[in-house]
Amino acid sequence: MMSESWIREKIENLRIEENRLTTLSEIRVRLNEINGSTNSELELFIMNYLLSCPEIYSCVEDDSNSESKQQCELATDILSICMSNLRINNDMPAILERAITHPRSHIQAMVFNAILRELQSEENSSNYSGVSDKLVDHFLNGLCNESTEVAVPAIGILSILLKERLGQEAIKLKLLNMLSSNETIKCRVYELAVNLAKQSPSLLHQVEFLLDCALSELDNDDVLFQVNILEILVPLSGQNHGLLYLENRQVFEIISRRVEYVDQNPLDRLLIPGIMRFFGKVASVQPQKVIVGYPAMLNTFFMSILSGDVSILPAALDTFANLAQTNKGKLLLEKGYPELIKSTFEEIASYLKNLSSDLKNRAFNTLELIFRTEEISQPKIEELLHKWFKYLADGNTMQFLMDFCRNPFPDIKVACLSFIKSVCMHSWGVVALRNTAGFVEYLLDRKIEFDKEAKYQKFELIRLLADSDDFDVQTNLQLRTYVNEGPYFVQSILDIATEGS
Repeated sequence: MMSESWIREKIENLRIEENRLTTLSEIRVRLNEINGSTNSELELFIMNYLLSCPEIYSCVEDDSNSESKQQCELATDILSICMSNLRINNDMPAILERAITHPRSHIQAMVFNAILRELQSEENSSNYSGVSDKLVDHFLNGLCNESTEVAVPAIGILSILLKERLGQEAIKLKLLNMLSSNETIKCRVYELAVNLAKQSPSLLHQVEFLLDCALSELDNDDVLFQVNILEILVPLSGQNHGLLYLENRQVFEIISRRVEYVDQNPLDRLLIPGIMRFFGKVASVQPQKVIVGYPAMLNTFFMSILSGDVSILPAALDTFANLAQTNKGKLLLEKGYPELIKSTFEEIASYLKNLSSDLKNRAFNTLELIFRTEEISQPKIEELLHKWFKYLADGNTMQFLMDFCRNPFPDIKVACLSFIKSVCMHSWGVVALRNTAGFVEYLLDRKIEFDKEAKYQKFELIRLLADSDDFDVQTNLQLRTYVNEGPYFVQSILDIATEGS
């Protein structure tokens, strides 16, 4: 059993260099034995003691040869186990001082991630009393760390902790001072501001001084930096108070004008993917605002998706999914741009035949999002989606898709089956599948599928079809039998022999 005297003896042994490997191994074995248990006060004391122990940290200073590398790995494992059992309390600053200021970024990252996990588990209770101003200062410094593995959890931690501390002038001043740093640090500060702002109107008001700075960056000469700013601002549009802030600052008009006058500044073409994504995300929650209010943006989208330019195609496909995700968005697109919508689906079908695997998968994912509707079915929407589906292959779309299901590449097969499942959530989709020669037989044939994920995706589709009333009694029985047997059922040799006799 691990006792206080035992661990103190082991720490003494660590001071003798030739004893380090054996001692670290013994400590790790004992910690693994208690890790995940109920954690008595003694065990938690020992873990906290190890986290503050200079002898442990001296073992991770050097990994220049095989023995020191082993020491480093063992000591890192010990710290990781201890941090996984970390609890927020008033002793945290003293316990974590060495780890949080450690010169190696992976040690700092370990601490930051442990604290973030604990804060997230405590978030509903708002029990942050053990997080001192000194620790918060360390987390703010984490935003300036060269390593993203430290900066990313720092943003998460501060998004929780600063909710109660934004009134402190010292924190405001420190965040403002960071804006005189490089663009990477600026983006981290802006991301933190957006994370806080989207939580409530009150928090948005408190970080307006940072958000206004972010908006001023849209006049920056660095186009790629502007794209990053747009990506960071997108989550604000998902909340009514955030959308109102962006409207009051005329962000949509400013960005839309960049698209309208793109010929006057060719570099602005680099902004188009970011601008499309921005408007697309807004359209997923406010379709009327974008589809009706910004025709120049819609024309840019259609031009991009129909151009065949593969460099801009991922952004165009993502935007299409967002524009047509809601029922309102679908109806507005069909009303305002019926011919362009028809051309878009025809072009996507062409992409599915001719482009690389990753873009084919992306196209299938876009189609899945458009046809998967979880809202109450409306006759107009059903009729519209049926029409759009036919555009993909002149009315013979299900046969067109069946060819992809037989594709030897599992990722394409899985993406296609997933899209077909979204189509079969509509009764016309089930009928189209039923009327496609050989499709049901292909689905029920277990001998032609070898990839685990493809087997499961096929099973998911069959489970959906088994609840349909559109098949005859015999087919329905086969579908239900398949579902009862599960996705990975393998027929025994005896059964096959019996069938063949």
